[in-house]
Amino acid sequence: MHSKFICVSRALLTLSVALWGSSALADANLKIISPTDGSKVKVSEPVNVIYSITPNAGGDHSHIYVNGKEAGILRKLKSSFSLDPLPAGTHTLCIKVVNKGHASIGQESCIKVTSN
Repeated sequence: MHSKFICVSRALLTLSVALWGSSALADANLKIISPTDGSKVKVSEPVNVIYSITPNAGGDHSHIYVNGKEAGILRKLKSSFSLDPLPAGTHTLCIKVVNKGHASIGQESCIKVTSN
């Protein structure tokens, strides 16, 4: 019976991720306000990312990533950050809260945007 519960729980978690994507598991204390998940941005224009962060215990500041590569350091809890124009295609933007040693504390939020 215990193993059935574990199997059902795993299936529900997998279904949740499939239906709602990674943002369903994002920390509610870290929000990418703009652009929104699934947005389209212009290929020739900088991308203005507006965010709001309430760091969990151990969090010191945040880093912003484009397609897994660090694009900047965020020192303010609520502000915006201008990314360089993105090449055509789909891109993943993530903000991760880190400690003083720049190691992730596991608090993050990601969205996907399409540049065209």
